[in-house]
Amino acid sequence: MFQLLEESPLFKNLNLDEIENLLLKTPYQFKQFKSKEIIAFAGERVEKAMLLMEGKLSGEMLDLSGNRLKIEEMEPPQMVASAFLYGPNNVFPVNLSALSDGKLLVIYKNDFTAMLTLEPKLLNNYLNIISGKAQFLSHKITFLSLKTIREKIAFYLLQKLEKDNPIINMDQNQTQLAGLMGVARPSLARTIAEMESENIIRWEKNQIHVINPDRLRRIKGLKD
Repeated sequence: MFQLLEESPLFKNLNLDEIENLLLKTPYQFKQFKSKEIIAFAGERVEKAMLLMEGKLSGEMLDLSGNRLKIEEMEPPQMVASAFLYGPNNVFPVNLSALSDGKLLVIYKNDFTAMLTLEPKLLNNYLNIISGKAQFLSHKITFLSLKTIREKIAFYLLQKLEKDNPIINMDQNQTQLAGLMGVARPSLARTIAEMESENIIRWEKNQIHVINPDRLRRIKGLKD
């Protein structure tokens, strides 16, 4: 367990002895969950710090049409709802469900606060996590504000595109990508085919080749 925690951003730059010492001073428990189980509903209060130890979770919300929109997928050793543990409106912003069987490390809020005060490196790591989460949510809001599928694809690919490397390795198939974008899979496939015919991108198995990045930028800038 401690070796997995050592890989977590929360315990970055702490060695195994330091992590073990912190947990010896902090009450914690494990929560097992089953695939497809609802871990929390949007609007429920976040009263515990939770660290995903095993399995995979998905944060989803419903749009105005009742369609499921996937906000984020979480894998070990990621913190769950880290940005919503504190503050005046500390509630889950999305429904949290299990994509597989797994396990959470759970620490109640007061105990977690006490643990943060014991180790400055831990506090700094937590602040970095919630700052990163705020930036992620800012990007997500921008993404969701885009009106067309073409704009969503351009925004998504430009976020992943590395300088001097036109190939993007995809960890989602088209069905998963459609869920992430909150669109129907046939509509996404049709738009991708159109962009391929225009020599903007080419999708090959688990890779996307960006042929014309300038065109993608014009689409993202709503000039195309």
